[in-house]
Amino acid sequence: MKRSAEAKVSHFYPGVPFRLHFRTDLHLARKIWHMTMGLFIVFCYLSGTSQGTALVLLGSCLGLALIVETMRLRSPSMNEKMLKLWGPIMRQHEVTRMSTVTHYLSSVILAIAIFPKPVAVLSILYLACGDPIASLAGILYGNLGPRFKSGKSLIGSLAGTLVCAALTLVYLKTLSISNSAVLAISLVGGLAGGLAELLPFEVDDNFSIPIISGFVLWLAFMVIGL
Repeated sequence: MKRSAEAKVSHFYPGVPFRLHFRTDLHLARKIWHMTMGLFIVFCYLSGTSQGTALVLLGSCLGLALIVETMRLRSPSMNEKMLKLWGPIMRQHEVTRMSTVTHYLSSVILAIAIFPKPVAVLSILYLACGDPIASLAGILYGNLGPRFKSGKSLIGSLAGTLVCAALTLVYLKTLSISNSAVLAISLVGGLAGGLAELLPFEVDDNFSIPIISGFVLWLAFMVIGL
């Protein structure tokens, strides 16, 4: 029923020359864009961009995104033009709703504003890499294991956990932290980043993953004394 309803929504935009994707589609273009955007933000933040400058730049991007999203949702002709331009990375349900780029930017801004730089960097990396890898593994291999009520798969969550743990390990190795602390935080970070999407909150994963994992990581840093 859900797929048929979404298909009806796309019928109102016959000028779009391609099929918009569903959440259950592989949709590699969206996952690549998702990763590229997050990695670019992390690269800039680690390349000397101050917290204040990062917040101003990202806040400006969020403001622009909100204006464009509001305008296209109020104007069918503009919406059709935006779908032709951004359709390859959009999903069916975003035809008549705000795209998740607003959630993505909002969570990144909050992470940078709230958390110390190492925690902010890791929480953004979890969003940029852990989330799409978990989705990819869940779509390709999720049927080989159990699924949760939310529709997420155990295999996808495990893949996300492993990726987040590996990202934490690699990043912390660049800092002056003892090996035991690195291993402990990598374990906590992996679990926080990989399992955040399973919490029973009606919140978009693009918003919940960096915020929830960031707070867990921050607590782990404080407990270890870093």
